[in-house]
Amino acid sequence: MKYVTAKGQKMSVFSLGTVQLGMTYGLGADREKPSEETAFHMLDVAMENGIDNLDTANNYGDSEALIGRWLKQRREQKKDLPWVVTKIGPFKQDSYDVLRDDILRQTEGCLQKLGMDTLDCLMVHGFEDYSQHPDQVRKVFEEMKSQKLYKYSALSAYSRHDYGLLAQSGFDAVQIPLNVFDWGQIENGGIRKLAGADMMIFVRSVYLQGLVFHTPEDLDPRMSFCAPYLEKYLGLCKEFELSPDVLALSFVLSVPGVTTAVMGCDTAKQVKDNCSLFDRTVQLSQEQLDLLHDAFRDIDPRVINPGAWFNHT
Repeated sequence: MKYVTAKGQKMSVFSLGTVQLGMTYGLGADREKPSEETAFHMLDVAMENGIDNLDTANNYGDSEALIGRWLKQRREQKKDLPWVVTKIGPFKQDSYDVLRDDILRQTEGCLQKLGMDTLDCLMVHGFEDYSQHPDQVRKVFEEMKSQKLYKYSALSAYSRHDYGLLAQSGFDAVQIPLNVFDWGQIENGGIRKLAGADMMIFVRSVYLQGLVFHTPEDLDPRMSFCAPYLEKYLGLCKEFELSPDVLALSFVLSVPGVTTAVMGCDTAKQVKDNCSLFDRTVQLSQEQLDLLHDAFRDIDPRVINPGAWFNHT
């Protein structure tokens, strides 16, 4: 496993997403939440294979509570513990006092469920929860920091949001979507602003809901507009001698400032396979990055918006 150190915190470049452990999640009728025994085994396998940070949230079903029970077991067995990122929101914003009480209530709930005295990293789950009253949210977080309720603060956002506002927040970290087809926040300098603000950058949606695993021939006919870009991508995979999954992951980890990639897994085997995948990533050269940029510089906006894949005539 590869590791990075950011803001004094060492962590694996693979952050294990745990929404699947707390609720039925994702496509497919056969998907179901794993048993606690299976979930504990997956988390143990993650640690054994070098993953030392987890991503969860207070609205991921009972993911926090399950992780809390697993952490308790690890402590009793005197085993190493991971770094845990959790998220809160949405917030009640009727007044400052209402906002403060709601943030504190949710934070205390996370602490209780996870069985921690201090959260490793506390993230605002929705950009609008921050952007509506940024000064007030910062004030509450500063108060909680002084009370040692968390170590690092973070914000979550989408590509459409104002990364300049995120960079000015003073928060320690940010989680954003990033994939090889979407260069918008690279072209406009948004990601550079985040890195310039010394924020840890956690990225999600690396595979753009699995698009990189398709070929132009097996695409749903309603997604035919994706075909020419997918053909370009597969051509570059051959040129770079990298598989589609390795190139997609290598790309996000090669973007300056990116700290880790958040990826969920459904089984212990998938955890191991993805660990192996991270080990096969490479640092892309500037020439390779330029070729990727040229290929997707003027991409059809529907390609990078899964909500539009099937909603057109």
